[in-house]
Amino acid sequence: MKKSAYILLAALALAAPGLQAAIINKTFCIGPLSKTLSGKSVNFWGYSDCTGGGGGMGGGGMMGSGATVPGPILEIGAGDTLNLSLMVSMMSQEAAPYNGHTIHLHGADVQTMEDGVPETNGNKVNGDTYTWTPQEGHEGSYPYHCHVHTVKHLEMGLYSAVIVRPRSPSGAFLNQLNQDFATAYDYSQVYVLSTVDPAYHTASGDSTVFADYNPQYFLIGGREGKTTSAPAMTLAAAKGKKAAFRLIGMHSVNSTFQVKDSAGNAQPFTVYIRDGRALPMPKVLTSLDISPGQRADLIVSLPTTTGTWYPQVTYKTLRNNSPYATVYGKVTF
Repeated sequence: MKKSAYILLAALALAAPGLQAAIINKTFCIGPLSKTLSGKSVNFWGYSDCTGGGGGMGGGGMMGSGATVPGPILEIGAGDTLNLSLMVSMMSQEAAPYNGHTIHLHGADVQTMEDGVPETNGNKVNGDTYTWTPQEGHEGSYPYHCHVHTVKHLEMGLYSAVIVRPRSPSGAFLNQLNQDFATAYDYSQVYVLSTVDPAYHTASGDSTVFADYNPQYFLIGGREGKTTSAPAMTLAAAKGKKAAFRLIGMHSVNSTFQVKDSAGNAQPFTVYIRDGRALPMPKVLTSLDISPGQRADLIVSLPTTTGTWYPQVTYKTLRNNSPYATVYGKVTF
């Protein structure tokens, strides 16, 4: 059988009815934690998975004690239904009118009542369930975060990601960015970009501190990664393979993503999805800007000889785009 016939049969199978969509029920809690950044302790709040009363329960029974920054990264399939419940009782929170928490599925196509924005349609801040069924064609990376007093709660660490993946007709996840065979990959990593202004962590209410943002710490996946010898993220891959990177902008400044070899030369990568939608034509780039709230899903083709490459994010000011710092990842092959 010719290759074109195989491709046609595969396409018909994907289009056929009977895809095994899943219903995914998750419960999140919120709790306090501290992180040591550049030798200093900074207090955060974080989401934890307390589904079934576990995961976020400590020995003393306090909900949210398993909190992390970023929070849990969820993977769901296109066509799946995600029911994401948030329990707010006994959680770390501010005084009224900024008390309570929500989950806002940033960029998701949901009804207003599922959007987690308290100012619209009476969204609850004392516990709620957020339901989302992403459709085929909406594969990609989506942030979620608290939308109560966002300037404070996002900075406190209440954010993470939902990855929407394509499924095969049997319901198994495909190692592709979407249903396009060209987006197949061998390895993948999620890069949640974030920054920290410690002054925001001790301010509350309508403090004038919130009128000026001065980040001191710059993170990928909640880690600093200041040098190539101490990267924030590492990936052990194999030569000649493809690595997918999912960039999620939960930072409050500008940034530029690049991949460089050990000699500092920028390497090409192909961007297939921006902000949850496939590009009409994939873009081959050596540099990609990611602003607050933006996302990108891209693939790097690794060389056929052994070596080390360094995916990296340079954080820049919103005022004039001057660099703050660069945070490094590391890929060995």
